[in-house]
Amino acid sequence: MKAQKLNQRQARWSLYLSRFDFTLKYVAGKSMRRADSLSRRVDWAEGVEQDNENQVMLKKEWVEVRAMEQLIEEPEEEIVKKIKEAKDKNKEVIKVVEEMKKAGVKILRNKEWQIEEGLVLKEGRVYVPKDVKLRVEIIQLHHDMPIAGHGKQWKMVELVTRNYWWPGIIKKVKQYVEGCDQCQRMKNRVEIPAGKLRPNKVPERSWQHILVDFITKLPVSKGHDSILVVCNKFSKMSHFVVMTEKTIAEGLAKLFRDNM
Repeated sequence: MKAQKLNQRQARWSLYLSRFDFTLKYVAGKSMRRADSLSRRVDWAEGVEQDNENQVMLKKEWVEVRAMEQLIEEPEEEIVKKIKEAKDKNKEVIKVVEEMKKAGVKILRNKEWQIEEGLVLKEGRVYVPKDVKLRVEIIQLHHDMPIAGHGKQWKMVELVTRNYWWPGIIKKVKQYVEGCDQCQRMKNRVEIPAGKLRPNKVPERSWQHILVDFITKLPVSKGHDSILVVCNKFSKMSHFVVMTEKTIAEGLAKLFRDNM
């Protein structure tokens, strides 16, 4: 008898046995003839060698998973109601539903598609019709709630797709997460911190550095509707060149060559 580190199974039994007041006494096997003869009867071992093989703990008929019971009760009751009322569905889903109605069944393609309680299920997940506001509302419910914690893209995909599905769901979740104002303000930045701002060097001569801008959307005059403004940073001298808003890079280069 010596102290040793217990594994999980031993620790569990040690904790269980600590509830009882008992003493263990060793008795040699040869002095327990009657006990041995009762506990080791050969006829009691007949037919028990394979009695635990091919046993199912939870039988299929005992388990019934319903789509409505998978959803959160209060926040999503209104969403489920909107899904049932929505009529704008994807072409693929419309085709599947019509096929199921013609066949008079509620399960199709080896349980890939089902109809349950007025909901169309895709591999056990509720199909959300082509309602942009409804889909955004579902993502918002899983992303903006305090318990959700404003998770990142793949965390949100995992949460939403537990119960819902629609074509392009990953892309939609990504767009929502990237557009979340709070996430953009609070998330950690992975890029290298920017250095300190430094003022531009003072030019040593005229036209060493220039500033360029465009004035557009002006009333058309002699075929021109925009002005190119070029300012010399050293002397503040400016040139104003008339042009059109449709001028391309090649035309802009010619204006610089002819007027500067």
